Amino acid sequence: MAKDKVDLTLDELFDNFDVEAYFAAKKLRRDRPWVYDIIRVLWGTKSFVSMDQLCRELWAIRNPSGLPMPKEFNATVQSALNQHTSQSSRWNGKAENNLFYSPKGKGSGTWAVHRETAAQWLKSHELPDA
Repeated sequence: MAKDKVDLTLDELFDNFDVEAYFAAKKLRRDRPWVYDIIRVLWGTKSFVSMDQLCRELWAIRNPSGLPMPKEFNATVQSALNQHTSQSSRWNGKAENNLFYSPKGKGSGTWAVHRETAAQWLKSHELPDA
């Protein structure tokens, strides 16, 4: 079955495009990266949290702020964790990015924050303390 071809002019394409909203959303995403919110949640715990609890708390702080909420929310959170833990093969190997760890071991679904490393990361990214 052939798809109908739709030709739009640039004027038609951009008629409903809100440039101010676009740049405001872009700034919000830059100012509130996933890692920042994960640090904030984990910093507030005495030891560690489960992945389920972490996702619930992240949803509660990100959703009302107007930040984009991906369909695969939990997978997005897991990806951010994996990129910032030396316990994962997805970690880039930079010591300053080893922010999180699983206190009960890889695959346990528990997460905590390396506070000293996270404090330095926040400072280097000019983000407020957790």
